[in-house]
Amino acid sequence: MDFNFNSLSEQNFTSTAGQYLRPYGIYKVNLTKIEKTTLKGKDGTEYPIVALEFTGCGDDKGTFTTNLFIPRTEKDMERPTFKNNEGHEYNRPSSFENFQFTLMQIVHALNPTGEEKIKANGSKIKTIDQFIDLIIKALTGKEKVETDLKLVGRTNNNVVYAALPSACGLNKSGEIFPVNFIGENLFFTNFELTQQKAYQNAKPTNMDKVDKEEESADSVDLSNIDL
Repeated sequence: MDFNFNSLSEQNFTSTAGQYLRPYGIYKVNLTKIEKTTLKGKDGTEYPIVALEFTGCGDDKGTFTTNLFIPRTEKDMERPTFKNNEGHEYNRPSSFENFQFTLMQIVHALNPTGEEKIKANGSKIKTIDQFIDLIIKALTGKEKVETDLKLVGRTNNNVVYAALPSACGLNKSGEIFPVNFIGENLFFTNFELTQQKAYQNAKPTNMDKVDKEEESADSVDLSNIDL
């Protein structure tokens, strides 16, 4: 019997699937993508996002991708209220605050001069799109700058995915403060160490087989800000 090998030249015989950075780790990375785009929900609605991709350096093999939903509504400006185990209410930073802190921390780690210029021109920024455009401008060309990245975990359908920690918190007086997840002097809190231990002791999941989770001022000219 003759076998047909005509497809040899067109067939890939090894997987090109990438390896992902695991939850609850601190990795040496490059920021290999930042893009303002949209994500289509199951109902067909398109949500504006900033898509990020970090790629591990040296021994830290793998990538981490995440989508930051762009704040667009009044609700995104509100600080949500929760109750602790003792029934006391407390607030967390708003989606807008965490979005802002997340992107500014990344700029601080990769282009601190650009961060200072964005802060100095803060009064000129009137829309969320102007802010995002400046962030992307500040990070363009910084793909080879190495930094440390802290990842925690987020559970969905009994699978723990790597995730960025919250980039800010609130003290008892309601004052906001940064919580570092990128750059120097990163560490895990006691709570995160407990979560890390639980993740490491759990039955391992083959992440390569898990589907990636799908997540008037406009006239102001900010193009002359050199970042």
